[in-house]
Amino acid sequence: MVNKPSPRSARRGSQRPWEINLAGRHIVGRGLERRVFGDIFHHAMAVSWGRLVAAYFAAIVGVNLLFTLLYALGDRAVTGLHPPSLAELFFFSVEVFGTVSFGGFQPASLYGHVVATFEIILGISSYAVMTGLAFARFSRPKAHLLFTAHPLIAEHQGRPTLMLRVANARHNHVSDAYAKIWLIADDRPNPDHPASHARRFYRMTLLRDESPMFILSWTLFHTIDESSPLFGLSAQELAQIEAQLVIIISGFDENYGQEVRARHTYSHEDFRWDHSYVDIIQVPAPGTTHIDYGKFHDIYPNSPRANG
Repeated sequence: MVNKPSPRSARRGSQRPWEINLAGRHIVGRGLERRVFGDIFHHAMAVSWGRLVAAYFAAIVGVNLLFTLLYALGDRAVTGLHPPSLAELFFFSVEVFGTVSFGGFQPASLYGHVVATFEIILGISSYAVMTGLAFARFSRPKAHLLFTAHPLIAEHQGRPTLMLRVANARHNHVSDAYAKIWLIADDRPNPDHPASHARRFYRMTLLRDESPMFILSWTLFHTIDESSPLFGLSAQELAQIEAQLVIIISGFDENYGQEVRARHTYSHEDFRWDHSYVDIIQVPAPGTTHIDYGKFHDIYPNSPRANG
């Protein structure tokens, strides 16, 4: 007996594809039903402020155009000093939607009052929703961290080490900070199973993954030994398996009074081999420390053969 796909699964397969960019990897998916209006809160929280405001204003204009037509369809639904034009009906609709009145026009029939009532309810509801979204976005705690442009692989204390520099751009107290780094990579090519393809996650052990107070900068170190997922891999092999690094830093923000976290992703193209970070800390006098964040991303080669 052959199972036929249900109409719902058939509809899912016909959905248009979606696309995301993940650290240089272009990912295209299809066959998943994505209902924007079924998860509108998520979309409203995920889009940028500019798109959210633009969508809201576009919705207001569209709704007021609709109510303008509804007022125009009624027989003398709106009255004033003279019969209103379409433009005047539109601005009257805007006033009703915003629950304000300048005294120029007003509903003049039962039909006009009913339409105005529905528009007032819709306007108040939309303002309530937008106020809630704005509060939720403003009150959402978020760490403001600065991640270096290039992870480095070079010798540190006589051993090959992955190094990655992070800074707290707010300079506030983030206590009990915790850092995690994951390597995401394809399986290495296997001649016995050439058709197999899997993308795996490898947790990378750090020399120090905790900081009691993360206020300024923090350099993370991962020793590349036999237990490291980077052990024995060259730059060409990292490119072959499309390696990526994902770093997640979390901690307790004492200003928010809540836990905050930040995530950053690196592609294998961001790696620099046999390089070091330019020192950003100077002590010109005892008790005084200068930090030059203008050099935060600067690196220099340890040898003439280092890649740039």
